[in-house]
Amino acid sequence: MNDAPQLPATGLSAAEVAERVARGQVNRVRRSHWAAYLDVVARNVFTLFNGLVVPAAVALFALGDYRAALAVSGMAITNTLLGLAQEVRGKWHLDKLTLLAETRARVLRDGLAQEVPAGDVVWGDHVLLAAGEPVVADGAVVESRFLEVDEALLTGESDPVPRKVGDNLLSGSFAVAGEGAYRADQVGGESFAQRTAAEARSYQYTSSPLQDSINRLVRALTAFAVLLCLSYGGLAFVRDFKEGELVSMSAATITSMVPVGLVLMTTFAFILGAVRMSARGAIVQRLNAVEAMASIDTLCMDKTGTLTTNQLCLAHVYVVAPELEELAVRDRLRLFASLSLDRGSKSLVALRAALGEATGELLDQLPFKSQNRYSAVRVRLAGRERVFALGACEALQAHLEAGGPEGWDATWKELLGTGLRLLLFAEGEPARPFAGSLEGFALRPLALIALSDELRPEAPAVLLSLAQQGISFKVISGDNPETVRATLAPLGAGADVPALRALAEGPVVTGAELEASATPGELIRERSVFGRVSPWQKVEIVKALKAQGRQVAMVGDGVNDVLPIKNAHLGIAMGDGSQASKTVSGLVLQTNDFGLLPQTLDEGRTIVRNLRRAAKLFLVKNVYTALLILLGMGLLGLPFPYLPQHVTLLNFLTIGAPALVIALSRERSTALRADFVREVAGFALGTGAVLGLAGLAMMFLSARVWNDTEVLQRTLLLSVLVLLGLTAFLRVLVHGEKGMLPGDWHLRWLAIALVPVYLGAMYVPLPEMRLGKVPIRSFADFFVLEPLNWQQWGRVLLVVVPACGVAWLSDHIRRPPARRADHGGGGAVPLARS
Repeated sequence: MNDAPQLPATGLSAAEVAERVARGQVNRVRRSHWAAYLDVVARNVFTLFNGLVVPAAVALFALGDYRAALAVSGMAITNTLLGLAQEVRGKWHLDKLTLLAETRARVLRDGLAQEVPAGDVVWGDHVLLAAGEPVVADGAVVESRFLEVDEALLTGESDPVPRKVGDNLLSGSFAVAGEGAYRADQVGGESFAQRTAAEARSYQYTSSPLQDSINRLVRALTAFAVLLCLSYGGLAFVRDFKEGELVSMSAATITSMVPVGLVLMTTFAFILGAVRMSARGAIVQRLNAVEAMASIDTLCMDKTGTLTTNQLCLAHVYVVAPELEELAVRDRLRLFASLSLDRGSKSLVALRAALGEATGELLDQLPFKSQNRYSAVRVRLAGRERVFALGACEALQAHLEAGGPEGWDATWKELLGTGLRLLLFAEGEPARPFAGSLEGFALRPLALIALSDELRPEAPAVLLSLAQQGISFKVISGDNPETVRATLAPLGAGADVPALRALAEGPVVTGAELEASATPGELIRERSVFGRVSPWQKVEIVKALKAQGRQVAMVGDGVNDVLPIKNAHLGIAMGDGSQASKTVSGLVLQTNDFGLLPQTLDEGRTIVRNLRRAAKLFLVKNVYTALLILLGMGLLGLPFPYLPQHVTLLNFLTIGAPALVIALSRERSTALRADFVREVAGFALGTGAVLGLAGLAMMFLSARVWNDTEVLQRTLLLSVLVLLGLTAFLRVLVHGEKGMLPGDWHLRWLAIALVPVYLGAMYVPLPEMRLGKVPIRSFADFFVLEPLNWQQWGRVLLVVVPACGVAWLSDHIRRPPARRADHGGGGAVPLARS
């Protein structure tokens, strides 16, 4: 499609657009609706777990053990259907969410500029491009007015690249200066972004680092379960197993040792979190952003548009040219603001709102870019060519002529402490055409332009809330350091939180100081406020913090924030920010409400806290099952501990129902948690060992002391494990916390309610039926349980009560740290590294 024809200035017609959409020549990667869902089905049906369990279920059916076969196949079907339901629900919800925050593009059609979703751009469209907008398709530049693009996301090079008519643009870059248009020559799957596997703006299955860790754990446990199953074949030469017993043992081993439900629970929790946050106005663009929210301990922020409202107003014009009156300066400033290519910038919009519009003859101009920090125009005024420049005082200071007005810099320095945004307006004679800078031009200052930008009203409360959660702050701004200091002063006024005081009282590090420092990493570690930093220095600050082991979030709204947002663990864009910043972020505050930050970070922590709890329940069973098999059957010669039916009942009562309720819990915790793997493994190993030893004691007493039948031995063992499993559920609710959270008290009733469910499985009769040759008169017949009498329940309690005491005692001896935020800006301990 590189031979797209040159089009007239009117762009495509509606008919041409419709024709190209019909041919599939659109920027959205078109896939069959059913194909997407078939992928979901295949991913959930053709799993390693099903590959092991389904053959076992088929073998059990063939051997006539219908009860075990139904239990095993029922577990496989349930897990598959739950996985399908969760991922289909996730696809549906995330597709809806991405539509809310989808990148927009401006195209020229029927002679009019129209804004459309980036995916609706068609081959041959003329796409308009201005500073802050991303390139959404590959194509040649057809119009350029000082257009410069940043390709750092593609090449790693930080310097903007000027683009002229005929130059090629690649999707994934974004404009940083000037404006222009390009023709969409390669769209959809043919574009550079798609060919290099960039993330598409539609649902796709991507796992987070936590999910990757869980998947590795599941694979390791699956391998261990397979080794156990293989070892049964060798054991058969020593012990006489009944017909079909090896198959039953293998099926029970796989279903009890492989925590496949934990993978489903993780996906469900992340989707649930994304939906909850979107309801508040925070759009999750990538599921792994939910996990990142839980571990953030350092929040980097741009000042303008993030901490401030970015609603600029002209506060004052301080004339510094003695020969000019303020009215004459305002006339020149009005002309500059009206003719500049950057007229859409917040600063020039504020100037035109206060001064009005003007017309004039524009001869040349130099658009604003962050590397120069100024813009300039060359105009013809009263028959005479003049140059007007507006920008940062430090940036224009080097271009001022000698012998110009004195005292302007004293006025500037005096005003720095007011927190106003100060710009220098200067005039000069044309020396030569602009060549990307004002090098060689001699300017004289006309006025200092003071623009007001208020702190967001919610900013102090938001930062205080985050600081109390243990989050430290780094403000990294391109503004003058003194202006940044004055703006931040109210945030730390009277605060007794070190993280806030550091913003108001700590020294401001300039970009020049950072560049000249022999140990920039130490400056970044120790200081909290940075002013006059370049976009690339923002990236270096984020990278340095990550290298120091910090979990970094970056909040921004402008083109200068794109790269640091992309490089942070969690990139957050403001809803009214540039399209480029929103495109690369994991989270978009769509309503532009800075106050959502504590809620979103808290939601992420709550979700991962719930996953910790669920993981503990899943992995406890792996530990005690391994002990029962290795020590009980392998060392002590006891019968295999479970039948497949027992595993199904045990999974539902001690894991499935409790884990589902835990995942739905919305109770907040401000506890700063230990490493995910360390905390979960510590609980699972300790509790699993207690339950495994209690189960071994029960099996040994039942087989060797009381000489019970195998059915009664397994019934006693299952009763012990169910009761201890429910107490483990109660302990999970307080493990790692300072106590039971207020909203978790009702979960105790679930543990109590599940006891009658188990009793029903043991005592409730059923209408008589047959499964093969086996009569089924009760649930106990199906689950192969022997209803216990009071004396036998006494035996169960004889083992359960001491085991409970040991478990509760071990919790107090080995209690993991449940530190609450120390109000000192210290970092939360990060999640498991992947």
